[in-house]
Amino acid sequence: MVTSRTPVSKKTTSTKKTGATAATASAKPDAPKTRAKTPAVPAKPPKTAKPKQAKLILDEPAPSKPAARKKPAAKKTTVKKIVSPEERYQMIAAAAYFLAEHHGFSSGRALDDWIAAEKEVDAMLNS
Repeated sequence: MVTSRTPVSKKTTSTKKTGATAATASAKPDAPKTRAKTPAVPAKPPKTAKPKQAKLILDEPAPSKPAARKKPAAKKTTVKKIVSPEERYQMIAAAAYFLAEHHGFSSGRALDDWIAAEKEVDAMLNS
């Protein structure tokens, strides 16, 4: 046996409404609640390459932009370190030793190596 089904309506609970709410509710009791759709954002058109403009070659030179002023370069300041007499003596002794080593520590050259080392160290300190 085949029975036909009839649609069953949903039960609604009745609540007491007053004022303007009751008037609007009675006007459209079965109106579905829907959200307002937001308008779709139109797609951006694809970027197209701008045509290049041809440069005109004239006999006259093009006006030049005024040159930007450059800041003067910062002056380099050198700080001379004051060397104590003991430090100067140690520097001369080390330089004289390396000069003597270069000559093979031959006898009789110690004074010449010391004087040459003094000249090197003084030139380095004064420059």
